[in-house]
Formats: sequence, structure tokens, C-alpha cells
Amino acid sequence: MDFEQGFFNFESKGSDEGYRNWQKELGRRKKAFESRYGIILGSAVRLALVGEDQLLEGVITLCESKDPKNRSRLRLRLGKREFTLAQIESISRIP
Repeated sequence: MDFEQGFFNFESKGSDEGYRNWQKELGRRKKAFESRYGIILGSAVRLALVGEDQLLEGVITLCESKDPKNRSRLRLRLGKREFTLAQIESISRIP
């Protein structure tokens, strides 16, 4: 998934509407990505990986900025730890 800014109109006359629209669009794309892959980005989570006893806590980020063609190639990071989507056993948001 590419979270690049895209076009921004610097000629805007003092309105923050463009920035608000950009934030809304980014939010929609993030939710669609999370729904597609069943993960939570940008929020604190508790994560269990297959075959590991210790739970990980932190914020999941993407290792690459482009959405892979194949789900199995999606690489994620939590802290210094990298893993694939298939390695996730369970995930929950930390309140």
C-alpha cells in the first residue's frame, strides 16, 4: 500500500480544506488496507506469532510502501522484529 501524499495544492487561499481532505483519504485507504489484511496499523497492539510463546507489543508498520500482489509477501514490522502476515497467530488493540 502506498501512503504517499500525492498532489497538494499550494495555491490554496488560506483554507485547510485540502489538508483535511488528504487526511480523510489517507484514513479511508488505511482502513481499507487493514480490512483487506486483517491487521491494525498505527495503533498499539498485542501480537502473538505462530510458534512463539512471548507476546509482542507495539505499533505495526509496513516494511515496504507498496501493496504486494500476493498476501504472503506482505512484510510487517513491530519494533525491530520483522514478520509476514502468515506468521500472525492473534492480534488485539491495546486500549
